[in-house]
Amino acid sequence: MRIKNQLIAALFLVSPSLYAHTGGHIEHSLVSGLLHPLTGIDHLLVLMAVGLIAAKQGGKALWIFPAAFLALMAAGAALSAYAVQIPLVESFIAFSLVALGLLVGVSPKQRSLMLFLGASFFAVFHGYAHAAEIPADVGAVLYFPALMLMSLVICLTGCVLGLSTGKRTHSVFSLICLSSGLYYLAG
Repeated sequence: MRIKNQLIAALFLVSPSLYAHTGGHIEHSLVSGLLHPLTGIDHLLVLMAVGLIAAKQGGKALWIFPAAFLALMAAGAALSAYAVQIPLVESFIAFSLVALGLLVGVSPKQRSLMLFLGASFFAVFHGYAHAAEIPADVGAVLYFPALMLMSLVICLTGCVLGLSTGKRTHSVFSLICLSSGLYYLAG
């Protein structure tokens, strides 16, 4: 019964109306940049997953995993800024939920830096989408650093959650990521 309730909650969380990239941003560049990663469950879950994976891996991974992911996000944003066309960005974002959700669910012994970096290539698509969605009426100079700062805060929150919770919470979070990614891909 508990799993059924958790699945219902997970499916409720992945409503398409909760996804980012819907417009309607606040006009102020700094505030808009800070809020953007919080406005879509896809980005929020992926960033939290990065933190959870880093916490489960422990050691240097606590800073290497978030740093690598954010650096690849910045690379994706640069591609967008230089008008490089990347097809199927939203599909790759959905795949990232599945990939990182699986990584949250596996044990640290099964996970390695190489595996994480492989999954982190999806960060390029997240950064690309974030930069492509910068509203025309806000300054990217304030918007993007604020967006990256909030992304770091979300990753660090995932680290704290990963360090302070147990296997059951990690499994539920993994299930939410997986169901969200699969639901989004099906939609």
